[in-house]
Amino acid sequence: MVLWYILLGVLIGWVVEWLIDVVYWRGRMQQLQLQLGDCQRSLDEERERSKMLQAKLHTFEEEQKTLRARIAQLEAELDRMRHERDAALQQLRAAPTATATRTREEAAGSDRSETAADDLKKIEGIGPKIEKLLNQAGIRTFRALASSSAERLREILRAAGKRFRLADPTTWPRQAKMAAEERWEELEDYQDALQGGREG
Repeated sequence: MVLWYILLGVLIGWVVEWLIDVVYWRGRMQQLQLQLGDCQRSLDEERERSKMLQAKLHTFEEEQKTLRARIAQLEAELDRMRHERDAALQQLRAAPTATATRTREEAAGSDRSETAADDLKKIEGIGPKIEKLLNQAGIRTFRALASSSAERLREILRAAGKRFRLADPTTWPRQAKMAAEERWEELEDYQDALQGGREG
């Protein structure tokens, strides 16, 4: 009989311990599930934040491309403005010389009017386009061309662009002096001896 009491006590103790374990681990499992849910929500939030950051990064990259294109456009505009500035400076440097030339012609008693112009194409090496450049620089007559230095003529050609830099104005003042003094035969003989506008 005593043995049965002992066995019954052991059984009851085991059942009680089992119930305690079940209740404990069930509560522990629920707690872990709650923690897992919190972690899952945090992970979802981080994923959403990552998507937002990626979208912002893409926007920044597009803005960077736009800014680079704008910078390139501004640099091109700056180069164009520098080129125009250099050309304007060349014209300003050439203007005083042209004014001085006209003053010398007037002092010498030239009977030509300011609007009259000689046919500068009669000078070997000068074509219609170069004649136009010289006229714009104030050189419209043989006398004005004869009193211009070769270096000044080269500056006018350089300022007009690369296409005119191959022209050699070395002999133009000498030819123009002959033309201004109407020594046409001498000028023709001299031009026959030239090679592409240069002395042979």
